[in-house]
Amino acid sequence: MLAQSIHVYPSGGTWTIKKEGKPAKTFPSQREAVDAAKESVRKQKAGKLVVYGKNGQIQKYEAFGMPRIQDSPKKSRIAGRIGRAVGKMALERVIGSTPSR
Repeated sequence: MLAQSIHVYPSGGTWTIKKEGKPAKTFPSQREAVDAAKESVRKQKAGKLVVYGKNGQIQKYEAFGMPRIQDSPKKSRIAGRIGRAVGKMALERVIGSTPSR
């Protein structure tokens, strides 16, 4: 099985888990959603967990069963802006791929 990314993000008053190619699941709290997502990633043996905050920025990123990607030794001011923009765009794509109810 290929490693998949699982995204946890706020949706209205609930928290949603979205896995590639699977329908979204909702949970009443962020903690429950993150715990369920971690369990799902562990069952896959390898994958990535991305948790977004209420502001759309990535709060947490974990990789399970995969080699760690090293951060570059230099950090510029623009790196933070790029990271926030990429996180926002990724969240918009994840939310946009969720089937409407």
